[in-house]
Amino acid sequence: MKHPGFLLLLPALLAAQAAPGLSRAEALAVLARPGTAEARVRALVDHLHRRLPWVATDYRNRSVDEILARGSGNCADHAKVLQDLLRAGGFEARWVQEINLQVPSDRRQVSARAKVAERGPRFSVFGYRHNDHRWLEVRDPASAAWFPADSSLGVVGGEAWVAARLGFGPRPAAVADMIAPVFVEAVQPGRPREPRSEAYLLHAFGAMAGGRIRTLPAWPAWERAVRALEPHASGAFRGTEDLHAQAGTLAALAEAYAALRGQAQALLSPSAAELAQQGYRALLAKEPARAADLYDRALAAGLKGAQHPYQGACAHALAGHGDAAFGLLRKALDQGFHQEAALREDADLAPLHADPRWPGVLAAAEANARRFRAVHSDPDGARFIATDVDLFWKAYAKLPAAPDPVGLLRREYLDQGSAGLQDFIPNRIRSAANLLEVIRRHPRYFAAIRENTLKAAGVEAAARRSFRAFKALYADAMFPDVTFVVGALDSGGTSSSNGLLIGVDLFGGGPGVPLDEMDDWHRGVIHAHTDLPSIIAHELIHFQQRHEARTLLAKAFHEGSADFLASLIAEGNFNQATYDYGYAHEAELWRQFRAEMGGEDASRWLYGSSRRDGRPADLGYFMGFRIAQAYYDRAKDKKQAVRDLLTSSDFEGILKASRYGEDLK
Repeated sequence: MKHPGFLLLLPALLAAQAAPGLSRAEALAVLARPGTAEARVRALVDHLHRRLPWVATDYRNRSVDEILARGSGNCADHAKVLQDLLRAGGFEARWVQEINLQVPSDRRQVSARAKVAERGPRFSVFGYRHNDHRWLEVRDPASAAWFPADSSLGVVGGEAWVAARLGFGPRPAAVADMIAPVFVEAVQPGRPREPRSEAYLLHAFGAMAGGRIRTLPAWPAWERAVRALEPHASGAFRGTEDLHAQAGTLAALAEAYAALRGQAQALLSPSAAELAQQGYRALLAKEPARAADLYDRALAAGLKGAQHPYQGACAHALAGHGDAAFGLLRKALDQGFHQEAALREDADLAPLHADPRWPGVLAAAEANARRFRAVHSDPDGARFIATDVDLFWKAYAKLPAAPDPVGLLRREYLDQGSAGLQDFIPNRIRSAANLLEVIRRHPRYFAAIRENTLKAAGVEAAARRSFRAFKALYADAMFPDVTFVVGALDSGGTSSSNGLLIGVDLFGGGPGVPLDEMDDWHRGVIHAHTDLPSIIAHELIHFQQRHEARTLLAKAFHEGSADFLASLIAEGNFNQATYDYGYAHEAELWRQFRAEMGGEDASRWLYGSSRRDGRPADLGYFMGFRIAQAYYDRAKDKKQAVRDLLTSSDFEGILKASRYGEDLK
């Protein structure tokens, strides 16, 4: 409830004087619309919020009809009208009284002191840095749970309430002057008052951002101050205690909330890699101006890799920002961007083609491409980068004493990592918060795998042997850099324009490494570091492939042919359990696969979700392997067969030529 000594909005009063009376029948018709209880209440609250402007209290006690006729009201008036309409519509509702933090105001303090002197401590519910407010809780007939409804602020539902009243993002204009609620209590005639601070200010607030709010260093101070204020705020509403005596507790709440805001913004604001991912999605959504801004922010935050300024240039070109686009293209070229064919054919850059600077961009890209081919067509030209593994373990060692472990992982690992690590973030690690959660769910595993993951750098010699073997099979082979990273236990390997990216966290197994924290899928995919050459060879093949895989057959062939070609150049198989099962059940698997291979659903055959009915995951790899193997074995020209396996998208033709399955019964 806002008091005239604190704030009196003349435009609102003028609007109230000009507004026609609010129709009860119209409001009840809104409430009678079909939908869930919360949806119906939200429709009514929206209606009242638009049609019943808020005005500061004048301390007059009006009936519902008088408020409706007046066409405006303070928060208590809103609650009175809303409760009356809800009851008429068959809902049970109860009042809620609240204390919230405000920007400090000497004027409000003087007004409050005068009211306390005149009418007692009940008026101490507003003061120098706080104010009171009223709203309703409504009982959902289906669940019997109470949910908030505040027509003066236009807020309904628990999640919406927490976001609007305690969240750290932009606030609705109606709550802009309320920093944060610090006391909540439900009241019903004839019943004891029900404390609600715990439910709203601790449980609901702490659950924000997946529960990460309550992990922030400032949270204990907030929790202590909320609990400390509760009995005194309740006493002030009863008129038995002067809340102005709790200035220290209110100041502690203000300090804790401000600290939570700063810490949460650091925790929840996207990293450079996440900003780039958002920029890419904005490009796909045909929002070039937004994409351009996101890429600019990502690059300003230190994002590594030539592909990101290139994508930013595409966004700026589409948005009509020619100078910015050329500036980012130059940045991409200076960082080694070499995909001249993509540059030349990319429709996003068509707005730049008539500019006299465009030929120079093409020439620089062609020069970069020649240099890249000269280095990376040589099996010994690729770099093996393991610095991110060292970086992770240095950050990991600091986690137990870190007051902000999420911030630590982000600052000292993800943001400091290589371009390859930053490419691994959006779809694999996702965020520092997710990485920390994975570590905390598997503490014994992570505590045991450090030495095994540090052995990744030692597989370079074996990997280079497979590179040389592949060059002998495929003269056009390119050999990208290999980056070892510690991920979030969901990917052993992938690739990007920065090369092959290997998640060594899934290659930490071995004697003394506990797997009891792992689910069945993890137990099946965790390997020893000695299996790294096999996954590197598999990802090397993926780097060369030019398949367009849509059907199950195509997807299985894409993965399985990579396994098959890897088997020609490297020892071992990181999917050995899958292949053991496949050979033991091959005829049955072929019958099932053949019936489904023309569709696009790969959920029973590929990736983590395919582990079901007692079968290991990734049996599609086995089927694709066997088709590729049969095709290669029947081919007279083995080098041409290798080229076909890498570049042909005629999967049905390859299957037919392989004659795979003809002998299976």
